[in-house]
Amino acid sequence: MTLQPTDWHTYTLNWLSDTVSLSLDGKIILESGVVPRPPLGLVIWVDNQYAALPPDGRLAFGSLANLQPAWIEIAGLNIK
Repeated sequence: MTLQPTDWHTYTLNWLSDTVSLSLDGKIILESGVVPRPPLGLVIWVDNQYAALPPDGRLAFGSLANLQPAWIEIAGLNIK
């Protein structure tokens, strides 16, 4: 699946009593029988930070420069 991050996409999280699934544009991309118990919250952000654990075992943290302004647009948010 090729994803264009500047195009509009539909993300769907189905949280049922025995399974949780995440869909992107109508296609399930992750499914799990490990179901979190409420209450939980929703956090949406744009992030340029990273953590890396290369084969040499030295944990690295940092942030990447934003060469262009970063933004996120949210439309049609439904929480049921």
